[in-house]
Amino acid sequence: MENYAILKFFAAYIEAQLGIVYVEANYYQLESRLKDIATQLGYSDIHALHLAALPGITGQMKSLLLDIATNNETSFFRDQAIFKALSEFIIPDLMKSGNKSVIQLWSAASSSGQEVYSIAMEVDQARRLNASIPRLQILASDVSDTILKRAESGIYSQLEVQRGLSARLMVQYFDKNEQDQWVVKRSLKDGISFQKLNLLHAWNSIGPFDIVFCRNVLIYQSVESKIKIIKEIWNHLSPGGYLILGAAESLFGLSQDFEQVVHGSAVFQRKKSS
Repeated sequence: MENYAILKFFAAYIEAQLGIVYVEANYYQLESRLKDIATQLGYSDIHALHLAALPGITGQMKSLLLDIATNNETSFFRDQAIFKALSEFIIPDLMKSGNKSVIQLWSAASSSGQEVYSIAMEVDQARRLNASIPRLQILASDVSDTILKRAESGIYSQLEVQRGLSARLMVQYFDKNEQDQWVVKRSLKDGISFQKLNLLHAWNSIGPFDIVFCRNVLIYQSVESKIKIIKEIWNHLSPGGYLILGAAESLFGLSQDFEQVVHGSAVFQRKKSS
């Protein structure tokens, strides 16, 4: 079987599992990643990997395929305007609706953890200036076991912490370990829980949330999957809750259940009443 048919087979599997679409222009990227999986599993090439996958994809092969399908490129305080909007506008606006002692926030594709720890740092800094700001309960989820465990460990290299973190925040919220890595302090982890979750599957065990970060996820999905995910997020948001998408993402043509809000250079979505 030629490589094209093999790549099409695995691309279809990934789309069925995650909703992530590999267009043919990106098959070269998929092929490279499949070669890595074949090597890890002890197969001679992707043809042998494909033969092993035909009876059914389970176990380590399934885990590796889901890992390579997701784009885990991230950094601390990525798109910084969103984090400022979180502490300066979104949380104060939520506080107007009543005496909230805790704000429930979900990072729906937490990757290696930089987003959730950035959120926790931003709100902790704000609470030091204003003690009336509620505490956060954060759910960090991802479809990849490997990347989720990495996020929960809170361990980063020098290069990773330098991407988005000031020296002041490094010293305040991280410790150095014996391997010269930076480790998130236990105090920052308080209130953060980690859970494996596929956005295309039922989410009955979570929510409701006041804020959902779902950044740089929809851009890789089919239109049908985008609509499904957005509708489920709406169902899991509290009245007046906020959805934060990636800078290149919008709800245009996908949903009319949110109103767009702008604060500074940050753009986000607020849930409309049903």
